[in-house]
Amino acid sequence: MTENHADNLVLTILKDIQLRMGRLDERMANLELRMTAQEQHLGTLVLSLPSIHDRVDSLTRRLEHVERRLELRNAEL
Repeated sequence: MTENHADNLVLTILKDIQLRMGRLDERMANLELRMTAQEQHLGTLVLSLPSIHDRVDSLTRRLEHVERRLELRNAEL
């Protein structure tokens, strides 16, 4: 194998590695964007949980009131 041929082979391999690294960089950037979107979505859900619990508690109290007024609750409760 001549020195020129070896140099060309190394250069070809390095170009291939560079191309693959470029693709990996693009994929990593895409994954970072997707991860950020997921984190924001999860954060929004976590922030909305207390209001959901408050609403359920309110509806539970209202239902208990209606049951008492209609005498639908068991005497044990």
